Amino acid sequence: MRRLLACCLLLVSGTLSAQWLPEGLSARASLARAQVPACPREQAEGLTLELEQGRLQGRLARLSLDLTCSRSGGGSAEGESDALSLLLTLPPIDFRVEDLTLYLPRGVATGAAELRHRQQHLDILWQTESGVASLSLLPERQGWRWQGEIPGAVLVPGLGQRLTLSGGWQPGQELTLSAGGALPLPLSGDWRLQLAAVEGEAGWQLQPGSRLQIPRLSWQELELGQLELRPVGAQYLDGPWQARLSWRQGRWGRQVLPDAALTLATSAGDRRRGSLALELSPVLRLRGDWRYDQGLALRVPEQSLPVTGLWQWLSGWLALPAGLEAASGNLVLSLAAPDLLAPSRPVSIGLALREGRLSYRDMLAEQVAAGLNLQWRQGQLHTVGSNGLTVAALDVGVPITDLSGAVQLRQGVPWLSGLTARAFGGQVALSPMALTATPRGELHFSDISLEQILGYTAVSGLTGNGKLHGRLPFSFARGLSVTGGRAHSENGWVSYQASDELLASGASNLSLGLTLGLLSDLRYDRLEAEISMASDGKAVIESRLQGQAPVMGRMHPVNLNYHHEENLLQLLASLRFARDLSERLPVRLQGE
Repeated sequence: MRRLLACCLLLVSGTLSAQWLPEGLSARASLARAQVPACPREQAEGLTLELEQGRLQGRLARLSLDLTCSRSGGGSAEGESDALSLLLTLPPIDFRVEDLTLYLPRGVATGAAELRHRQQHLDILWQTESGVASLSLLPERQGWRWQGEIPGAVLVPGLGQRLTLSGGWQPGQELTLSAGGALPLPLSGDWRLQLAAVEGEAGWQLQPGSRLQIPRLSWQELELGQLELRPVGAQYLDGPWQARLSWRQGRWGRQVLPDAALTLATSAGDRRRGSLALELSPVLRLRGDWRYDQGLALRVPEQSLPVTGLWQWLSGWLALPAGLEAASGNLVLSLAAPDLLAPSRPVSIGLALREGRLSYRDMLAEQVAAGLNLQWRQGQLHTVGSNGLTVAALDVGVPITDLSGAVQLRQGVPWLSGLTARAFGGQVALSPMALTATPRGELHFSDISLEQILGYTAVSGLTGNGKLHGRLPFSFARGLSVTGGRAHSENGWVSYQASDELLASGASNLSLGLTLGLLSDLRYDRLEAEISMASDGKAVIESRLQGQAPVMGRMHPVNLNYHHEENLLQLLASLRFARDLSERLPVRLQGE
């Protein structure tokens, strides 16, 4: 080092006195090798200084700089003077370097370069394997401050975009680095990186204050806002790492996505694979593993989520049907993606609902089970194979049992098709229906027992027999409503046995007496009804019966029109209340 200093001083003094030397005088000095004792990676080889025609030029065959070790000034601690950077021992002239190596905390930049002195700072321009880089160095106390622009591959292999960076380092303190640039394809957006690292006995340790921020990221139909990636605690750069990625204001196509956080970690033996944990809410967490070799593979094994917490989470960012709630149950979810970065490789998603209980207002569906196998491919979600739905019992005030159907996606919208059930001794079937926030469809029924329906009217003395068939078009806009419903039946009978008081009134009222006589044994050939119901439950039923009924002891042809209005939702609610009361009252009485 002393030889290098003496050589430089000699040539500098020669330069100052060049004006008194004869014209055409030339001089040349060389130094085979110089090294910084306390920083073994910092060294210079093949240094030459030439004075030609009064101009001093410098050349270096090889120069290695370690900005995380060498100092820009002396110090009081023992040995600190031995860490003085080679940059400060070179004369204040421009140098051409055939091979410059710049050591960073992570990564090495190499290539031909130029060193240019600009008063208090030094500009380094060099041609790396990844492209041209420029760095401006400024001595600051015992360390350095820098800023410049370098190829992204210098810091991260495979990153083709150029980066702007700045930072600094002081002995015994944090090394800071700020960088920014554009995201690599196929992603789009800008990123900002802030790093803070400390060198310890086991190498460089990343500090918790470090973070990568992306204001807006776009990939295919996905947009995520306010992304932030930060380490979980202090971590060594050469060891396993754990980081937390969070985002806000997401969107998939036109669908808003909820805020979430993802924790990623590498395995101890292989940094190309590790684990992940997705936090949707305090009670909703998914765990899986990832692998990065030829692509980014992701696997989430089957795991159960509580339906109540999931429903509450969904209601925070999706428009769910009004009044529909999840009472209990578990959703089993799984996911397998061979390569998330390859759009042609499908992502498989499995969903299964077990032991579900769903309610609409005070109506309850018991033992709901469903299975849905999905694939995400070519930017769209598709159903795969058979996807079924079953409900053991639907309590709406009257019993509906044995519900079963199929679920599939049509242009990204879930549809329910082939749904059948049993009710009032007959069958009901639902036409294919899109499961949106305001679903609409048509319910078809056949072989419905008129006797069982009349049994729920709670009208004393009213009985009947027959099979009803028909359809009920419905919608869930601002509540359940029915428009244009129709029902019909053939070859049945209706009987109303009036009470003694009503019969006494009919004896003095010819019209009432005649009607009571007709209804005592009305045998119809054809029964037709038109049914409508508003969203508040108010229903209107217009009925027409054609058949025969007794008139003065003989059967005569009869056409009977009947207009009926009633709030069916209140009726069903009263039926449910009466049933619940009959079930609970004896239990209470047992303790009294």
